[in-house]
Amino acid sequence: MQIESLKVFCDLAETESFTKAATVNNVTQSAVSQQISSLERIFKSLLIERSKKKFRLTREGQVLYEYSKQIIGTYDALHSKLQEIKDIISGTIRVATIYSIGLHDLPPYLKKFLKAYPTVNVHVEYRRANQVYEDVLGNVVDLGLVAYPVRDNKLEIFPLRKDMLVLISHPQHPLAKHRSIKMKSLAGQKFIGFQPDIPTR
Repeated sequence: MQIESLKVFCDLAETESFTKAATVNNVTQSAVSQQISSLERIFKSLLIERSKKKFRLTREGQVLYEYSKQIIGTYDALHSKLQEIKDIISGTIRVATIYSIGLHDLPPYLKKFLKAYPTVNVHVEYRRANQVYEDVLGNVVDLGLVAYPVRDNKLEIFPLRKDMLVLISHPQHPLAKHRSIKMKSLAGQKFIGFQPDIPTR
């Protein structure tokens, strides 16, 4: 058993997706499945409930997740301390991000950062926007990435970039002839949007 396997398991537990866990760790989905199966053989326990319903850890899986987080944290601290002795910039940066930014926008920034600081470990957790705020305020992570920041005196907010919102409609729709549209023009219109509790909605 290796630390990497425990990290893959933790990422799977947090993203609740084999595909996302594979993306985070730059491995195939099959590799994730194999590592989880290997852990189940080592501990002789079922860690994930295999069903078509919502992803869920078994009781054993939840215990392994909690202890694995501690083990990974201790390992990172040990690694940082050893690098510190060698006078090398190292450590772990904990990042909480919403899925869209973490999977699509963050990778190029992360690649550039790790190229400049190869001995620094960046741990990324995928969360809903409200959980990102909770993690930052609770000092669970060092920084959070959200699509539409909410002002809070306890937080420092730094814009990463600006995005343009685009309305997609049928060519014959009355709004299709406009080059730009004010938000109030959408009142009463039927459209597909994010869930009500997502700020960018």
